[in-house]
Amino acid sequence: MEKGPILMKTKKKVWIFSFEYAGVAKVGGLGEVPANQAKHLADEFDITVFMPSHGQLERLKKEHKLEKLPFRCVGQINPSLFDSELLEANCMITFYKFCIENVNIIILSGENPFTSKYLDDKTVYNPATIRGKIALFSLGIRCLANHFLENHRENIPELVHLHDYHVVLGYLGLKQALFKKGLEITSILTIHLLTWPRFEYEFYKLSGVDDTPVRMLMNNGYKMLSLREIFLLSQENNGYPTDHGIPTVEKIGALISDVVTTVSQSYLMSDIIPNCGNELIKFKADFIWDGCDWDYYEIFDKIVETHGSEILEVLKLSYWNEINEGHMKEFLLKYKIGNLSQSPLINSQNVLNTIKQISNGNQFIKNGIIKAFSNSGPLILTTGRISPQKGFDTILKAIPEVLKVIPNAKFLFLILPTDYSLNEIRNYSDYVKKYPENIRIIFGVAPEIFNLAHLSADVYCALSRWEPFGIMALEAMACKIPIIATKVGGLQETIIDAGLYPKIGTGLLISKENPNQLAEALISLLKASEVAIRVKSSESHSIYKADTLNIVNQIPDEIIKSHVLINPNFFLNIKDNCYKRVKENFTWNIVTKKLARLYFDLLNSN
Repeated sequence: MEKGPILMKTKKKVWIFSFEYAGVAKVGGLGEVPANQAKHLADEFDITVFMPSHGQLERLKKEHKLEKLPFRCVGQINPSLFDSELLEANCMITFYKFCIENVNIIILSGENPFTSKYLDDKTVYNPATIRGKIALFSLGIRCLANHFLENHRENIPELVHLHDYHVVLGYLGLKQALFKKGLEITSILTIHLLTWPRFEYEFYKLSGVDDTPVRMLMNNGYKMLSLREIFLLSQENNGYPTDHGIPTVEKIGALISDVVTTVSQSYLMSDIIPNCGNELIKFKADFIWDGCDWDYYEIFDKIVETHGSEILEVLKLSYWNEINEGHMKEFLLKYKIGNLSQSPLINSQNVLNTIKQISNGNQFIKNGIIKAFSNSGPLILTTGRISPQKGFDTILKAIPEVLKVIPNAKFLFLILPTDYSLNEIRNYSDYVKKYPENIRIIFGVAPEIFNLAHLSADVYCALSRWEPFGIMALEAMACKIPIIATKVGGLQETIIDAGLYPKIGTGLLISKENPNQLAEALISLLKASEVAIRVKSSESHSIYKADTLNIVNQIPDEIIKSHVLINPNFFLNIKDNCYKRVKENFTWNIVTKKLARLYFDLLNSN
């Protein structure tokens, strides 16, 4: 019997709009999300990501084969709403296409000095240029959509996935352009963090949005609403006027999207639904966890391969020695943090100027040239973007109490400064001066030691005041680091409190803004670690020795103390639980399956 031709299934076209994408430009954990989601969805969907160049064009040309699209967006605009010095300017936007891991990327770049000032600003969220970057990105998306409609309609997507508010105006303009041609698309908005931006009506118009009605999914079906009508609807909360005349862009984005998602159930219920429309979006709201593909064993092998020879040389170890976590920690603290081969990456000149000011005469915080510790000790690690949200000040305030019990404790901050955090940079540096034997802060991206620090750390602190998800906690758990975290947002969903569930616990959950609780939790876990190491290394493997029981009695948390007495390996079990929890629940392959189902459901219903 003759076989017929094999029909290849045509993949549905999906566009992703984001201002961050790992491999192109990222500030914090957000950039990992669209990149990993797209990578894991690329086998099932034809995905194209759109974003500003953020000044990365020349670097990307060296790393990838870039294709300059035979089209550019040219026109005159009045930029007075984001550039007070100009009433008229020529806009010239070019588009470059390349591919990362089977995902198409199109970046928007400026072809004249005015446009480049915004789209090519290396500081992704520069307060001085962000409004212009949003407006020009939106104009570029609408121009490209019109070009495709006229010349390459096959390139038009069936679904658009938006990441955060910066791209909402671009999607609204695209939606209007398609409607004028009798086309509709479906959409998902993912809000990673509410930041409450409000743009006046005129700014939407400047950004290429007009009063063409768009189809909006309401709880009683679809309605056609103009921009003015959307504004009016957004100014209400459950039928009552809000305190603000101008709605947040996040709320408008939630209303015009077919599905609204965020990164944890806690954040969805506590923040997104109440602040982005309540009953107007509740029926179409959902959550999709972030993921993490870090692997302790892969990272361990990579560190040995990268730093092994140097570790043996610095620590004066024989080549027959098998490198362990203790060696890595000693190497990091006593040598490597003071001998980086290059300064941590910082794109903002304002940040660099501030660091230069505070490091004058202070060898412990100067960018890229900090002094290593004179000795090793229990290591507490924290990472992330500097913001009041992240609660780094809570950690700093807890340090004096920790040092009373564990005077050789070391606190390492690998943190990313922004133009919004200049005061925090100054304040944090004062603690370094006060505790030169216990604190080091490295400002900026330091990839040379990032993995090394994670495998060296004894405890990781995630002390956020609010946290939609907290991908940094997953990264730490994947490296077998017990977590101390606040009972907020997604941290409550990823971390299992070992005090309550000792057999499966991955850390301790404490109240936010509570340095005393943090100090107690840190001392408890570090002492539990000390007990586990002593018992494991002793001949009898018994906890019932005077010196070991003395350490147990230094554990301030009575519940943790009881767990350690019952199971001296309590701390080591937490480490193993951390790794298992990520592997069994939070790899990108696992968490992206829910997003794939949402994509298919939307495409089939549309």
